Amino acid sequence: MKSNKLTITFIVLCLCSSPLWALSSDKNKPVEVEADSFNLDDAKKTTVYSGNVIITQGSMEISADKMTIYGASGATDKVIATGNPVKFKQQPDGQQGLIRGEARRFEYLVSKDTLVLINKATLWQAGTTFSSDRITYDSKRSIVKAGDKSSASKRVKITLQPSK
Repeated sequence: MKSNKLTITFIVLCLCSSPLWALSSDKNKPVEVEADSFNLDDAKKTTVYSGNVIITQGSMEISADKMTIYGASGATDKVIATGNPVKFKQQPDGQQGLIRGEARRFEYLVSKDTLVLINKATLWQAGTTFSSDRITYDSKRSIVKAGDKSSASKRVKITLQPSK
């Protein structure tokens, strides 16, 4: 059981794009953003990218219908991405397989170092699948929570491949 918890924790850690889990060269790559439209509102301290939003940095790629960044002058407070679904992929260092994730909504709370995947959230890596209506990862405290008491589907589903 401890090995299963470590696998799940590893997958969620990788999703958070931490340089520790990503390709070590990713953090030195430029961030590229493509979207159908862009709106910067200094008064509200928001930046909104809409329509086929694609953000890449090295091996990391996020695609969404809309991404809103809250905060100004390089001090991001929160990032919310929505889509049908929002998709994420990244290649970690070493021999681990590509990490993929998707949900209808991604929320990253910068000050809390917390990533929340909401509504049909799923993570995949090397045959392991982790699904729930809500997956929360608090990287400060290394806590992973799954499930959503407010939804009709309260089940968490995990598929682990046997070790070779």
